[in-house]
Amino acid sequence: MAAIDLLFDHKGNSERLHQVVLSVLLLRSRLLERMLGVSGLRATDFKWEAEGKLFDLGFTVHDPSGAVEQVFVELKIDSNLTEAQFARQQEHTRQHKKARLLYLVLGLTQISVTPTQLTKWSAAKPPVEPSPGPAFHHCDASQLAALLADPRSLLVAGDPTHDRDVRDLLVGYRDALDRLVARTTGFADRPIADWQAPDFYGFFADCQKRPVGQMAKAGISYEANPRGGFIACHWLRTPIHPSEPLRLYLQLENAKLCLKLKVPDEYKSKRKKLWDAAGAALRTLAPKFSPPLEPSNYHSGVHMTFATIPEALTGERLDREAFTAKIKAAEDLLREVAAKLLAKNTPPSPAPGS
Repeated sequence: MAAIDLLFDHKGNSERLHQVVLSVLLLRSRLLERMLGVSGLRATDFKWEAEGKLFDLGFTVHDPSGAVEQVFVELKIDSNLTEAQFARQQEHTRQHKKARLLYLVLGLTQISVTPTQLTKWSAAKPPVEPSPGPAFHHCDASQLAALLADPRSLLVAGDPTHDRDVRDLLVGYRDALDRLVARTTGFADRPIADWQAPDFYGFFADCQKRPVGQMAKAGISYEANPRGGFIACHWLRTPIHPSEPLRLYLQLENAKLCLKLKVPDEYKSKRKKLWDAAGAALRTLAPKFSPPLEPSNYHSGVHMTFATIPEALTGERLDREAFTAKIKAAEDLLREVAAKLLAKNTPPSPAPGS
């Protein structure tokens, strides 16, 4: 197992390396059976980049009940899964009545691609006909590591040498997964100035779990831009119109806290007016907010920043109490701004008897 350990130590987040190991483990163990909850399911063969490269792996399987014949696997490690990609994969799976779709989300992807997110995407485009099975299956690194540690995941083939090799591979791969997860757990012990992407992912996930303010339902994602991108944590979407889908929300962009305005493309003619109104409402409230907010320049788009706190995380090390107080104050401020805009955008009720 020294060779596998050496490879994972060198490039532990390589999707190709994980694909190689997983293709063997899913073929030679009971992992697929346990991930999908289909008793007696066994993989008999697999393909790389299956179904015209739509999936990372495709398995031909034997199911004693006859309900499942194929399993399509999408593996994500430190990379994005977009809603468009998910929709294409789900639609293809629906066309194969005896197929199942499995998402293996490892590394940083485990934090951003959650069952809640996938369920939301799936509900956005329900099938024309009822599906014979779940819309998708989801397994993250923590769940996979637990399965790898369970002796029941080993496929007993009656060949002691074969069983020992598979068992050794299970142990080695579990150690690699533990190292992937550990990247996101040490942020509190490092200076904030030294935080990298795994630290921000881990910190934002920690804010969800505690939760800090209203961050329990926050979304976490990587947002690319010409300056190199950032890790985003967004939450508290608050209506500013009684019927139109116009929202204010908060977003952390690494250590910067932004007050954001969402105006979909169908309402883009209103963007400048709404952005000006949000800024005006904020100026009537901002003097009582500390630290001072900085105004933002106008850039038309679906998501627009109208004020920022450049350093929401201050000090050498993480001060959870100070950060929590700052977040709660920003949430209160956002609600007050939203209430002012909602009142302005709500038509007056007709007078009695009119």
